[in-house]
Amino acid sequence: MLARQNSNRTHKLILAALFATAGVFTTLIISCTQQDKREAPVPRQRSSGAGNVQTVAKPQINPADVLAVIETEKGNIEIEFLATEAPETSRNFIKNAKVHYYKREKFHRVEPLLIQAGSRFVTEENIPIENGAQQMSRGVVAMAKEEGATVADASEFFICRDTIIVNSDYTVFGKVTSGMDVVDTIVIDDAIINITIRDKD
Repeated sequence: MLARQNSNRTHKLILAALFATAGVFTTLIISCTQQDKREAPVPRQRSSGAGNVQTVAKPQINPADVLAVIETEKGNIEIEFLATEAPETSRNFIKNAKVHYYKREKFHRVEPLLIQAGSRFVTEENIPIENGAQQMSRGVVAMAKEEGATVADASEFFICRDTIIVNSDYTVFGKVTSGMDVVDTIVIDDAIINITIRDKD
């Protein structure tokens, strides 16, 4: 009889231990589940030792090192920048080309002496006149402007087919180095496929 009582006590102790273990295990599961439901921490930018966020500036393209390529269905027109004479205008043109301002735009003005194109996206921007004393000869690339204006349109440009006599300063920022035969064949509403910027060979 005593042995049976001892056996019952042992069973009760074992059951109590199992219930206690199960309780601890259940608590752990609930705790983990609640942690999973918490919002993940927001990622933070890595900062320098001084506490300032480190930013990497994009290198600026040097107009002296690149060419602009105007792609049309009739062929390509390559332009070399006058980086020393018109640095700001050259950089502005490169910026416009890099963000595809001229993509699918049309030559909206075509005359015996010039062809002109621009972008509908930046029509209200102006930039100062640079390099205004240059002669408007065949192959010259310049920024357009309103008659008598002291600033140039930031997106409208023209290419001279022949020498043009002008009575005010225009920013001459480039020269056609390849594709004048294409310039000569352009008619009104011919489209610019795109203008790309590439390194000089």
